[in-house]
Amino acid sequence: MRVKIGTSADFPESTLVSVTGDGINILAARINGNVYAVHALCPHLNLSLRNGTLEGHVITCPWHGSKFDMTTGKNLDWVQGIGGFKMPGWSRALIALGREPTPLTTYPVSEENGQVFVELPKRPG
Repeated sequence: MRVKIGTSADFPESTLVSVTGDGINILAARINGNVYAVHALCPHLNLSLRNGTLEGHVITCPWHGSKFDMTTGKNLDWVQGIGGFKMPGWSRALIALGREPTPLTTYPVSEENGQVFVELPKRPG
């Protein structure tokens, strides 16, 4: 389902913008001229990424420091810490239990005539 999330002017370069589309919380950012959109909840604990930081194309979870590529959703660095306390590497590996860290859900974005749209999955029912 194609949903308008704003105008091109609403998405300045290198700035996280929190929007809602069809009841879904979305974070969007213009990176190198293109707008990218991801589900605004960290896939590890379902906590909001709204207060996360964006450096280049990397968004950092404000809760446990995981880093994600905003353009692909890929998890770049598993849990750094919890509640501001840094975790040692061995404990991060233990938490992962040998699994690949969960990526962010990404949404395709299009920009037409100064309007920005995301393609969201159809809701069941």
